[in-house]
Amino acid sequence: MGSPGKDPQWREAERFAERHARTVLARLDVRVTNAPEGAPLDLLGVGFAARVEHQRHPVQRAAVEQLHDAAGTRTAVFYSRSGFDKTAVLWADDHRVALFGYADEGYAAPFNERARELVRRGQSESDHEVRVAVELVARYSVETRREARRRESEVVAEAIRAEDRSRREDERRRVERLRDEAMLARTLALLLLVRVDPSSLQATVARLAGSTAPAAVADAAPRLTSAELPVAVGLVRALVDEALAAFALLTPTAARGGTTDRVARRTAERALDALDAALGVGTTGHVAPEAVVGHLHEAERCWRSLAAALVSAHAAAGPTLPTQRVAPGAAVLVPWAT
Repeated sequence: MGSPGKDPQWREAERFAERHARTVLARLDVRVTNAPEGAPLDLLGVGFAARVEHQRHPVQRAAVEQLHDAAGTRTAVFYSRSGFDKTAVLWADDHRVALFGYADEGYAAPFNERARELVRRGQSESDHEVRVAVELVARYSVETRREARRRESEVVAEAIRAEDRSRREDERRRVERLRDEAMLARTLALLLLVRVDPSSLQATVARLAGSTAPAAVADAAPRLTSAELPVAVGLVRALVDEALAAFALLTPTAARGGTTDRVARRTAERALDALDAALGVGTTGHVAPEAVVGHLHEAERCWRSLAAALVSAHAAAGPTLPTQRVAPGAAVLVPWAT
């Protein structure tokens, strides 16, 4: 807005000229100055200087010269409500001052070639900016859609992973429950056998330590048919369960949960995991023959470690093996029962 001392219609003319410079000439940084009436410059922008006259008579050459001198190296533009006299137009053409006439109804028209040149340049720059803006919007839209698809894919993938983790966890709990039940059954059977014949535990340890079945199964793995494989795996699994049950009976109460106890149980778990992997438990599709061989050899290595731990536990137990004295009709306490 111009100086408060200016006529309201003059200030309105300045605001119109400001809008014209921004929209038609594409000079978006142009602003109305606070210069008083009669000052050489009413609008200023980067590389832009303009004067607005709201007189009832044409602008004379002296006013154009004054604007030109005040503008310096900036583009000089003159807005006049009553036009320009001939000498002013000729002088403006020689010094590249753009002349615009405007009407109170809000219309402006170029008065010389320099003004028409600025209009064409403004239109060209506006078209270019519109094209650039459209390209930016289009690029942003494409990137936004791509990002939305990526995030949607990530959400779906995470949901699938979460579902898969839940399924694997459920399967793992089911397998652990079955293993605990099998080990509990073996422990109960062995405990009852020991109550009838205390020497049977020593015989069981000797039989398990001397068993060559896991090694034989591992050696025969490349030749096992699809019908023979489950039988062979079941044989090794039964040995692991029985060895684990015997180890539980040989482990004193104070030693349960200790390092040796935990290592033996982890070794047995690895052996059972390898046996399940050989049968394809928890996997989708066919298990490659070389993978079956690898799993069975892993089970055999774990078996050797478990058998060695069993022999050590038996030796540590000494001649007196742990048994339970149970009153008639009382419940049997089973070690490692879960």
